[in-house]
Amino acid sequence: MLKILFVDDDQRVLEAIRMATRDLSDEWDVRFAEASSEAMALLDEEVFDVVVADMRMPRIDGDELLVLVRACSPSSVRIAISEHPEDEAVFRSTRVAHQFLGKQYDVKVLKRTIAEIREAQKSVPSGRIRELVGSVEHLPALGEVYQRLMSAIESGRADNDQLAEIVTEDVALTAEILRLLNSSFFGLGRRVESVAQAIGFLGADVLRAIVASHSVFKKRPGSTVDVDAISRRGQHVAALARRIHGIRNDASSAELANVYLAGMLHEVGALVLISIDGTERLDIEGAFRSNEATVDRLVFGVDRYAVSSYLLGLWAFPPDIVQAVGTLGRRPDRSVSPMAWSLTLARHIVLNGRLTEGVDPDDVAMDALARLVETELASDALGTPVVGAVGSRLG
Repeated sequence: MLKILFVDDDQRVLEAIRMATRDLSDEWDVRFAEASSEAMALLDEEVFDVVVADMRMPRIDGDELLVLVRACSPSSVRIAISEHPEDEAVFRSTRVAHQFLGKQYDVKVLKRTIAEIREAQKSVPSGRIRELVGSVEHLPALGEVYQRLMSAIESGRADNDQLAEIVTEDVALTAEILRLLNSSFFGLGRRVESVAQAIGFLGADVLRAIVASHSVFKKRPGSTVDVDAISRRGQHVAALARRIHGIRNDASSAELANVYLAGMLHEVGALVLISIDGTERLDIEGAFRSNEATVDRLVFGVDRYAVSSYLLGLWAFPPDIVQAVGTLGRRPDRSVSPMAWSLTLARHIVLNGRLTEGVDPDDVAMDALARLVETELASDALGTPVVGAVGSRLG
C-alpha cells in the first residue's frame, strides 16, 4: 500500500483529489492536510512514500514544507504543485522537489506520475539507500532553464526562436550546446552556428538533454570531486550511443533523443553518492582496483546507475530510459533492450579509449568498431572497464 500525503490550503482541491482517488483505495493510503503545520503533525506520526505540496500556502509555503519533509522524512518522494508552471516558487523549489505538476492537473497524469514513482523506487529497493538519497541537501536538479524550456515546449505555442531565446540567456549553456554539437563525437558532418539552428536540425528533445545535463552537473563549492570529468564522459557516451543506435536500428528521432538523454545523465547517481553526508571524508583512493559499479556497491551499498535510474524515474523520464540506465551496473546483456545495448557499447568504447576526440569515423567504420566491441564483450575479452577507485570517486 502506497502512503501519500496531499497538502493544499484550498479545500476544494483536496476534495477533488479525494473524489478522484477513491477507486485506488486498495492501492493508495491517502491523507490530506490544509496547512503545512497540519502536514508536519502527520509526518511526526508516520512515514509517507510521497508528499505532494502546493507551492503557494500561507505562513509556511510549499517550498519550505518540502525542505522540512526532506529533513524529517528523507525517503519520501517530494512533488511540488503550482497553478503557474512559470511560478518563481517552482523554480526555487528545484533544489528540493523531485517533480512538478500543474495545479489543475489531470487525475490521469497524477496516477501515471505516482505509478512511475513506484517503479523508480523499485530500482533502489533498500529503504536506507532511498533515505540517504532523499536526505542529500544539494539534490541534483534539472534547473530553472530546464523547467522554463519544458514549460514552453509543452505549451505547444513556442517556435524554435522562442525556445532558443530561453536557452541563450545562459551564455555558458549556449557555448556548451554549440561545443557538443560541433564535436566529432556527435558526428553531424556539418557545423551548427546557433541554438535555433540546433533545434531546427536536431529537435527540441536533444536540446532538452543538453540543458538537463548542464543543470545537474554543476560542481559544488569546495568539492574535490571532478564533476566536469563525469559530465564529459556522459557527453561522449551520449553522442556515441546516439550514433551507434542510429546506425544499427531503424530508430525515430524521438528514440535517438532518448538514447542521447540517457547517455548524458547515466552517471547523475554519482553526484548523489558523493553528496551523502560523510562520504567526502572517505579516503578510498587506491583502496580498490575494480570497476566503478563495484566500488560504489562496496562503499555505498548501491551503484551509481541504480541511483541514476531512481532519480530519472523520479524526474518522470520515459521508462525505457530509466530501465536502460539501471542495467549499466550489471553484466553486459544484449537482450535487455536496444537502447541499453547501445549505451553499453558506447561506454566500453569510451572507457577503453577506442575512440578519441578529433577522430570522426564514417558510419561503416563506427559499425565495425561496435561489432568488434560486441564480440569482445560476448567472449568477456574486455570484462568490465577498469577505472579504479580514483575513477569511481573523482570521475
